[in-house]
Amino acid sequence: MGKTHRPRQPQPGQPSLSFKTPTLVSTSALKSDPILGYKIRVLLHDLRNLAKDGAAEQRTLSTTDELYISDPYFAPEEVVCVKSAIVDTVPVDSSDHEENCLPVDVNQLRVEEAIHASLANFFDKRRASGDLRPCGPHDMAPIFEAVFGISKEEILDEKFLSRLRRQGLWQVAASNLEESRRPGKATKEKARQQGRRGNG
Repeated sequence: MGKTHRPRQPQPGQPSLSFKTPTLVSTSALKSDPILGYKIRVLLHDLRNLAKDGAAEQRTLSTTDELYISDPYFAPEEVVCVKSAIVDTVPVDSSDHEENCLPVDVNQLRVEEAIHASLANFFDKRRASGDLRPCGPHDMAPIFEAVFGISKEEILDEKFLSRLRRQGLWQVAASNLEESRRPGKATKEKARQQGRRGNG
């Protein structure tokens, strides 16, 4: 008799989003994801606190992408997921949440397209000077906040700041990798049973 395979449930501590699925994810789903949502908030925190926080400055200077969506914040498969996510969080009525509104309508665009559309004039001016990288706090933070629907208050939340001080960004990636390598309780039990059968 052939074995039937059950779909694997995500391990605790692993992102709930699957990066291998061909379907696109929304920015509200990324915001809600326990791992990617945290990483996006760390990036926002760093963009807002470059002048005050040496670790934030170091992390942003370590990025290799003009939009800051790269290592050390995101693994390569996460970069693809974040950049291709469909924007569904930007308020249409700018009188409601003025701080989280963009000068152009970016709903239903991919994150990368939404950021470029929001910075179109800026990129044209920078391209002429030869420097394509936007200024972090002034240009990028408000756009990221609007695209992902994350308020300044969320970045100032004491629970978030406490976790950032405790874990930073590297520890999140390391603990996820360690957790994914650790066999679950069911796997340990199955190995124990197979060991008994082999000895019996």
